[in-house]
Order: sequence, then C-alpha cells, then structure tokens
Amino acid sequence: MVLAAAIAVVVITLGVSLGWHNNQTIPVNITPELHYTVEPGNPLSFLSNWDGPGYLNVAQYGYPSYIQAGLFPFYPMLIHVVHLAVPSPLDSGLLIAWLSFVVAIYLYIKLVKRLYDVKDVSNILQAVTFFVLFPTAIFYFATYTESLFAMLSLAAIHFAFDRRYVLASFLLLLSTATHITGVFVVVFVALILLEQKVRLRRVIFSVIVGSAGLLAYTLYLLIHLHDAFAFLRSQTQVNEWMQHGFVSLVENTQYFNAVFVILLIISAFFWWRRRRSFAVYSALFLLIPLLGRQYGGFNRYVLVAFPMQLMLYEFFRNRKAAFPYAAALMAVIWTYFLLQYAGGYIGSGG
Repeated sequence: MVLAAAIAVVVITLGVSLGWHNNQTIPVNITPELHYTVEPGNPLSFLSNWDGPGYLNVAQYGYPSYIQAGLFPFYPMLIHVVHLAVPSPLDSGLLIAWLSFVVAIYLYIKLVKRLYDVKDVSNILQAVTFFVLFPTAIFYFATYTESLFAMLSLAAIHFAFDRRYVLASFLLLLSTATHITGVFVVVFVALILLEQKVRLRRVIFSVIVGSAGLLAYTLYLLIHLHDAFAFLRSQTQVNEWMQHGFVSLVENTQYFNAVFVILLIISAFFWWRRRRSFAVYSALFLLIPLLGRQYGGFNRYVLVAFPMQLMLYEFFRNRKAAFPYAAALMAVIWTYFLLQYAGGYIGSGG
C-alpha cells in the first residue's frame, strides 16, 4: 500500500501542478456550463470540468430531472456523506477520488503480481505505468467516478480470483451503482468465477447480487422521475446516443477513438487463448460505440479495460529497450489530455 500511495501522490501532484500552471498561462474555455463555478476561490476547481460539476450538484441536490440521470448515484452519495465533515463539496469529491486512486493502484499491483509473479519493484513500476499514465487517466483524479469504479472493479476481480464470491458480489453491486459499464464487470467477474471452478449457483448468485446496484437505481428513477431507464434517455439527449447511423459513427471516428478500438480488438484476440474472461471483457467495451453509434465517453470508459493495459505490459516487459519510448509516448499523450481537460477543452468523451 505504501508503494501505491507513493505512486498516486507523484501522479496527482504532477497532474495538479501541470494543470494549474497551464491555466495560468493558456486561456481556458470560457463556457461557464463546462466548469465548476460554485467555489471560485478553490484553486482545485479546474479538476471539475464537464461532467464533474454534475456529480457535485447531484451530491447536494439529487436528480431534479432526467438530464442528470446519466450520472450514477454511488459516487454522489459518498460525496454527500463526506461533505458532512468536509466544508467543500469539491474537496469532498476529490478526497474520494484520490483515496480510491491509491487503493486502485494497490489492487492493480496485486493483480499484476498474481498474473505474472512479479516481485521486483522496477517491474511493478513498469506494469503500473500503463495504468496510471493511460492517456485519459486524468479522470482518475478529477471529480469523476473513474477512480472509485476502478477500485471497486479491481476489488471484485481480486476476490473472484480468490473464489470469495460473496465479497465479489457485494463489490459488484456497488460497481453497478457507480458506472454504466458496471454490467461489463459483472460479466467479467462471472467468467473469472467459472474459470476458478466456482459452482454455477454461486456464479448466478454473484450476477444477481452484482446487478442489484443497477436495479436499485432504475427503481429509484422509476419512483422519482417515472422513467426506470432515464439514465439511457439522458444519454440520448446529452451525448446523442443512438441518434445517428453507423456511417456517421465511422465518419466521426477521431484518432484516439480509432487507437482505443484497435487496442481493444487486439486485446480480445491476445487474451482469447490465455484467459477467455479477459478477452470477453475487452470485447464488451466495443459495444459502447456500436450501441450508442457515437463516441461520447468512450475514451474515458476504456480506462477500466484492464486487460488492454495488462496486454501492453506483457508486450513490453521483456523489451527493456523499447519500454522507455512507450512510457515517454504515454506520458506525452497523458499530458496532452491533462492540459486539455484542465483548460476545459476536452470533456468526458476525450
């Protein structure tokens, strides 16, 4: 845990410093709706742009309309609780994100050790590089659900490998109440449990309990907004999900969208004969642009496609000469996304 905390502190400190200094010299996007403006004196307000203020607003005022329904409830609920002790909603949200980031790194290290029997610190740092310097990893330490979701997902995966299906099920429940792609993690964990020879009835139990977070949220939306699937309807309005055809999807594919799609496809093939569960989980993320027929949120969602990052580590772990170049390239792209987000120019879609 000490190593994970040290890595998180370095990454967050570097990110905050770069973002803050960039905003002092480069004009930011002046559109007020994209920024958190409730605490103008808070020097960390640039870490809450685009959807970030939405989570803080839901934490304080709930869901006044279906527009906010795409912001899943567990992270805002935690912000609300922490805000009882911490005066600033922004600081409350960041505290949760940063602590979750530490635990997520710790669990990612445990996963790497489990898969590769890695003990040397230099190899661990090499593996973690692909996790913490993933191009859109800015969302791990902004007021988004990503670090909390990564922590919950990795914890569920950890307990699934240990065949502790009850704990894995509870964590899945929280995951599906945190992020729309929590259903992918349910499938992932169920497949891991099957690979670990866990009895089928226990796997079914995990799927049912794990899905309860999403089911509880749909029940809440049905009662309060009279629309159980308001979280999908909000996406059709905000991100224009399912509003275009497949031709438009291809025509509007940007460079990073294409790179991530290609990496996911390669990851699915790479893991197919190694760990079928990892291959299926990678492929599931391809459903996001296919079903929505656009890329809103896609570059952020693939942050938790852990098999893709593990594949990159496995490729470079025995290529010591090539790894520094790969790490440098990732650092440059990570910095680009960081500065663009801090200035309000790149949102949740990346």
